[in-house]
Amino acid sequence: MRQDPVTASIGELLQKLKKVEHKMRSAGLPLCLARLPVWVLCLHYCVMMRGKTTRIRRIARRIESWLAAMHELVKKEEASRELLDIGKGMQDDIEATKRTLLALRELCVNIGEMFSGIGFRSRLLDWTQNGFLRVIDDSCSAAINLQNTLASHDARVLALLRQEQAQQLAAPA
Repeated sequence: MRQDPVTASIGELLQKLKKVEHKMRSAGLPLCLARLPVWVLCLHYCVMMRGKTTRIRRIARRIESWLAAMHELVKKEEASRELLDIGKGMQDDIEATKRTLLALRELCVNIGEMFSGIGFRSRLLDWTQNGFLRVIDDSCSAAINLQNTLASHDARVLALLRQEQAQQLAAPA
């Protein structure tokens, strides 16, 4: 399987920075100065991840608001019939969103492992990644909940429509 280009690029950069760190240490610089390039990359990554966490948190809020709207619509029989997802387009969109979130989660974990792989540990990195992973997991849970709600709603509406059709066919003309 081909490696993700982002993961490969960051991995190569980390390996190069590790070599630079080694050369700087060999030249007599203290570890804190020799490790500065890796720290700067880590800081840049953490700032970027905070931005992504904020955007994904907004996506999660949208999914949760759709879920709340679904629950409200389900209570109204006429409105719920209008929201039947016959072509499964909504289900497919939610599934695509979920797959994207899970790919981002995997990328985040891989990058954390790469930093660990060169012997770099940072509480800021751990804190940032844990926050990101929590938001991803919460978003995926909300998406799964919305998918389940849509599926049960569709099944209920289809059963009602079939029942009505059977009653119409059985009614005397």
